[in-house]
Amino acid sequence: MPNLKMPSKKQDNKGASQVTLQADQVSFSSTDNKAHAKGNVVVKAKDQQLYCDELQLDRVVQQVVAEGNVYLDTSQENVIAQGLTYNFNDGTGEFRDARVFLDPYQIEGHRIDKISEHYMTLEEGYLTTSDWDEPSYRIGADRMDIYQHDRAVVHGMKVYLGKVPVMYLPYYVQDLKNRSIFTFIPGESKDFGLFLLTTTRLQVGSHVQVNLHADVRERDGFGEGFDVKYNTPNFGSGLVSAYYTDENQIASHHLWDLYNSQGVKKGPTTHHERYRIIWRHKWQIDQNTDAVWQYYKIHDYDIVNNGFLKTYFPREYRQNAQNTNLDTYFLLTRVMPHGTLTFNVDTSRENRPIRGIERLPEVQYTLNNTQIGKSGFYAKSTDTLSNLSYQNYPKTFNNKTLRFDSNNDISHPFKLGFISFNPHMGGEETYYSRTAEISDSNIIRGMFRGSLDMSTKFYRVWDYHTNFAGLDINGLRHVITPTITYLYQARPTFPAGDLNQFDPAIDGLTRIHQLEFGLENKLQTKRNGQIVDLLRYLITTNYGLKGTTGRRAFNPFDSVLDLNPTGWLTFHNDNEFDYHAGHWNSKNFDGTVHGKDWSFGLGSRWARQEGEQVTAELDYIINPKWKLKLYDSFPLTKATDGNTPSAGEKEIVITRDLHEWEVDVSVDQQQGHGTTFYVLFRLKALPNMKLNLVSTSFQASKPGSQNQ
Repeated sequence: MPNLKMPSKKQDNKGASQVTLQADQVSFSSTDNKAHAKGNVVVKAKDQQLYCDELQLDRVVQQVVAEGNVYLDTSQENVIAQGLTYNFNDGTGEFRDARVFLDPYQIEGHRIDKISEHYMTLEEGYLTTSDWDEPSYRIGADRMDIYQHDRAVVHGMKVYLGKVPVMYLPYYVQDLKNRSIFTFIPGESKDFGLFLLTTTRLQVGSHVQVNLHADVRERDGFGEGFDVKYNTPNFGSGLVSAYYTDENQIASHHLWDLYNSQGVKKGPTTHHERYRIIWRHKWQIDQNTDAVWQYYKIHDYDIVNNGFLKTYFPREYRQNAQNTNLDTYFLLTRVMPHGTLTFNVDTSRENRPIRGIERLPEVQYTLNNTQIGKSGFYAKSTDTLSNLSYQNYPKTFNNKTLRFDSNNDISHPFKLGFISFNPHMGGEETYYSRTAEISDSNIIRGMFRGSLDMSTKFYRVWDYHTNFAGLDINGLRHVITPTITYLYQARPTFPAGDLNQFDPAIDGLTRIHQLEFGLENKLQTKRNGQIVDLLRYLITTNYGLKGTTGRRAFNPFDSVLDLNPTGWLTFHNDNEFDYHAGHWNSKNFDGTVHGKDWSFGLGSRWARQEGEQVTAELDYIINPKWKLKLYDSFPLTKATDGNTPSAGEKEIVITRDLHEWEVDVSVDQQQGHGTTFYVLFRLKALPNMKLNLVSTSFQASKPGSQNQ
């Protein structure tokens, strides 16, 4: 019998037009057109194979009744059973005392009925991602409806860890595409002391998924919240999320350390109410129209510094630190035959301490680059009407204006000889109902803009072939692409300094008169029939001409180098050189070597304002069960201006394969931020599901009194 823990080998029987039967003993009845087989029975039909001890076959409907050591192998599933009834035509059947393998799941039950290609029912059995005979965990059920690769509807659910039942629910829907039911994250941190964070995931029907959060933190108390993800058949999908905590923060690190040796409380208990409410929704009204809206309310005593997000949602804060949108907004987008129309309402009044620019409303139409008839001329434009306001907190000023901006461009690309030209001519006219100067209102600012893009390509081909040092070169082609752009942007008729800066790209326009230069070199070859770049080097800069705002000279040179000599060796380098000042602003280098069971990367980061830092990472597969990752970054020099260099970091991660799980044991040390130890579990069948069981931060001791 094949090893079920390995991929089954299928024979190509797609050309077969009927069922074939082999056995030690075969008898046939012409009366009812049925065959009876016994001993080492093998049945094959198309991509289906059946092995058993004894079998009865109805040749008319191609249905079998099999008994004893039954093994069924199809493109959909593998089945081990004591007995089954199975139809080779439609793939339906009944499996008795069976185990069914549906990658990555295994189900076992007293009776399993396959109703259709993707729908099964189970009675008195369980579902798990483990392929062991005695799984380490499973979801037991009195009855289960399984929709393959979609969901399992469980009646009388019992969750087992080993043989121990840990939970019971009368009804539950398990998402077979996502994550587990429960997540527990115990740990310790400087901010919270000991903590336990729990999440319960529930599938409510086929359109709603609910995550319930119930947390307890030693220093702060309790926190609770929910996330509801929903998907409507006709009106889009969205998320409703809320989290609330009524903090009572103690002065000590732990409850048992609340009083000093004299029985005096170490400090007062501070009270803060903090919460966040979010509603996001996206609706594709039709093929060309989308609507997106968000309501965002946050209540936090440290809202200006994003304290609530930093402390309670650190991952979200780190991922969106520069782009967090805490506004309430509505955006309607309509794609039209030649452009795009948008209607936007953006307000931050719900969170006044971090109030930003409000657009009540803003309407914009963008005309795509469109040919004017058959003239060879192309036109594009962006027209924007905005009702803008900005009010600081606490209120000391309130800037407002009604602004209409029209940005237009006409171009005529053509080729002269071997050089491609694309001249542009246009301008920008903007109406302001108010400006930064009280005496100036209802003004129109104009600005002319013209440019000329020039480029060409030179190349040479060599019929050179070699595999020296694994280079795998099959012909060489050198491509040189020089580009030159002349840009003239006239001085606006109303100075930017006299305008409130709502959008610098519109309100901050100044005179520009410059040449932009670019030179790209590529060395290419073919590998496996595909063109690959062995080397790519690009250098760009611009030169300020007479009358430009700023320096009349070369501005910093930017260069990028990518080198890919083989599939196991890659290099990257990017630099910025200030020609006028005569020094480098930044220099970065990365190199990576890939081996069969390992890879090693070495990098260098240098910036004038931050100093130099070296990074190194080693990934090594010790054996099929163990993997190791070492990462190190450390500063070499201080910044040129004497500022403190970037903090160093060291991390060690050991990964252990636990058959159906992978566990990471990690120690991460950041200079000035202490050491963090964590244990992270990943279910191999669902690698996006992560369970952080231990997360502890240790802060290095410092001399003198510390603010906690």
